[in-house]
Amino acid sequence: MADKNKVEFGISQLHIGTYTVDSDGDVTMGTPYHQAGAISLSLDSETEANNFYADNVVYWSGYSDNGFTGTIEVAKFDSDFKTDFLGYVALADGGLASIKGAIKPNVYVAFQTEGDVESRKVILYNVALGSIQREFSTIEETKEPVTESIDITVVGDNETGIVMVSYKPDDAGYDTLFTSPPAPALPASL
Repeated sequence: MADKNKVEFGISQLHIGTYTVDSDGDVTMGTPYHQAGAISLSLDSETEANNFYADNVVYWSGYSDNGFTGTIEVAKFDSDFKTDFLGYVALADGGLASIKGAIKPNVYVAFQTEGDVESRKVILYNVALGSIQREFSTIEETKEPVTESIDITVVGDNETGIVMVSYKPDDAGYDTLFTSPPAPALPASL
C-alpha cells in the first residue's frame, strides 16, 4: 500500500532498548524505555562512492551504504536512561556519576513522526550512543530551556543488513513497536 503522506513533521514517543547479539547471531531486543521530551533526531547517510578505473575512465561505479550517523536531542535525558544505556553510576550519597570509559550497550531506537494524513513509526537497529552534550549558560531577559543531545551511529543488523524499518498504521508491526519491537528479520523468500 502506498504512503498516504505528502509531508512529515515532528517526533514523539522516543523509545530506546538494548540490542544484544549472541554468538550464534541471534538478536535479543531489550524492554523499550520511553525517553520523554524528544525534540529532534537527525540522520545523515554514511554512503561512500566506490569507483573502479580501467581504460583511463571510471569503468564501474557503485555505492556502499554504511548506515547513518546523527544526533538525538531531548529536553533532558532521564537518570534511568543514563544508568541503563550510558554506564552512569548512582553513588551512595545520591549523586549520579558519569564514568570515563564506561561500556555502553548497543541499542535500538524507535519513535513516531506525524504526517499530513497519518502517523508513522520507525525503528533503527544496532545503534551506538555517544556522550551527552549540554551547554550551561546564564539566564538573560527570558528563560531559555537548555536541551541535551547525544550523537549516534546506526550500524544496522549485521546478519540481515536491516538498518531501519518504517511502519504505517495499517502495518502489523505498527501497534506493538513501542511495547514489543521485532528483531530484524527478512522474508523467507529472499
